[in-house]
Amino acid sequence: MLIKKTPSRVLLIDDDSLAAELIRHMLGDAADISLRYVSDARQAQAAAAEFKPTVVLVDLMMPLIDGFRLIRQFRAEAETEDIPIILLSSEDGPEQKVQGFAEGANDYLVKWPNKLELAARVRYHSSAYLAHRERDDAFVSLHESQAALLERTRQLEESQAALHHAQKMEAVGKLTGGVAHDFNNVLQIIGGNLQLLKYDTADNEAAQRRIAAASQGVARGARLAAQLLAFGRRQPLQPTVIHIGALLRSMDDMLRRAVGSGVEIELAVPQDAWNTLVDASQLENVILNLAINARDAMGEKGRLRIEVANVTLDQQEAAALGLDNSEFLSLSVIDNGEGMPPEVVERAFEPFFTTKPNGQGTGLGLSMAYGFIKQTGGHIEIDSVPGAGTTIRALLPKACGPLREPQPMVIRPMTGGRERILVVEDEPDVRVATAELLSSLGYQVLQAENAHVALTLLEGGEKVDLIFTDVVMPGPLNSVELAQRAQVLLPGVQVLFTSGYTENGIVHKGRLDPGVSLLRKPYSEESLARKIRQLLCGDSDVKESGGSAE
Repeated sequence: MLIKKTPSRVLLIDDDSLAAELIRHMLGDAADISLRYVSDARQAQAAAAEFKPTVVLVDLMMPLIDGFRLIRQFRAEAETEDIPIILLSSEDGPEQKVQGFAEGANDYLVKWPNKLELAARVRYHSSAYLAHRERDDAFVSLHESQAALLERTRQLEESQAALHHAQKMEAVGKLTGGVAHDFNNVLQIIGGNLQLLKYDTADNEAAQRRIAAASQGVARGARLAAQLLAFGRRQPLQPTVIHIGALLRSMDDMLRRAVGSGVEIELAVPQDAWNTLVDASQLENVILNLAINARDAMGEKGRLRIEVANVTLDQQEAAALGLDNSEFLSLSVIDNGEGMPPEVVERAFEPFFTTKPNGQGTGLGLSMAYGFIKQTGGHIEIDSVPGAGTTIRALLPKACGPLREPQPMVIRPMTGGRERILVVEDEPDVRVATAELLSSLGYQVLQAENAHVALTLLEGGEKVDLIFTDVVMPGPLNSVELAQRAQVLLPGVQVLFTSGYTENGIVHKGRLDPGVSLLRKPYSEESLARKIRQLLCGDSDVKESGGSAE
């Protein structure tokens, strides 16, 4: 997916005028990028206040004020603390990079990069910065509008505030879902090429260590994107009928390790507790996050109670909560911690909102729980009093179908094959990396940049055993239509969908369509290989292991 070219203003701070001429030449073909040059680092912040840059390029080695110190100065001022900073240096050592990022740099370039790469990085950081500013301005405008509206219609204050909050959460959910989609595509490009690079540097131990570290970063990014999708109610769920008592008992050891020995855990599950229809793995994540939040609120010492009850709402109560049904399973996580004041409770479900110190939380745990419960068709609320603890109560829909016993996961060695696979992906870097991964596994690979091109290949007589297609692609033909028409042309052909963000294509009402196979981006070589073998061999016991799909 191409990055939209928004006007970028670049402030270059470098004591070497030749560097300014070189940067000006490298960006000369970019009509959307304007450049301001400052040779004296002492004048940098004054120039930034006047020029209003969207990206700052800072040389590392300068007299009087070096790049590290200048970054600290920028981060210390409110007007410049969020401006993206790219550190330029002739040094390629990890020490300089680590310190640069620690001081607050957003990127690090070794002199001199390819001009296309420089322009691309400038546009990327500038677009992200402008998008964040637009989001912040939108929030400010939103809150101002809310205050004016509540003043004019005081008699409807409570109902309008609730409606406004729901609309805001929906708007932010859509925004975070879109961001997560682009983020997952970027992670897939990075992760795929790291896996290929791992083979190319097999005898280089230092390179292998760095690739492993970078791969861990990709995994962390994937978890963050998954949390964003959960809040935005854009994750494909696979709900099954479960008994929550059995799920809680299976989580007992994990919960006790997570909260520590100083927290006493009580489970209260009645024998007649109803079954519920939920995605069990996502519900486990929610319960674990709520338990960890409770532990932090209690200072790692206290009493945590998880309570389950059957709840029947009358029609008015259900309508007030925006619920279609009346019978629910209530799941409450109760702690005797410090509690929350009303102003914190009001914002607790907002993404990235946290009262924890920097570095001790992402602010996504409660927002993920909110999105998941809402997508499941339930409701979640907080009851908290400062000094008296907190109760977080979720309502989960009652299940009418039979209980499904969990199936054991069978993990098998990663293997390849010799079948023909058609890779359909509009993002060129993702498509090429995926094709190379599949080729390294022994498969014969065809590539198509969209569903229309893929169908043309098939109608022209190309025979394939499996189609691996992105869900969200431009063009007159979508991926679902491609799958349907391909299965007419090639009866028995397998179709594996992939996406970092699925909406209305293969997911309806938040649930993955029956019979659809999905591998979520960013996927690893291992999860890709196993999922493909599962489909090609018709082996339902082969499950995805690790990766972002779980």
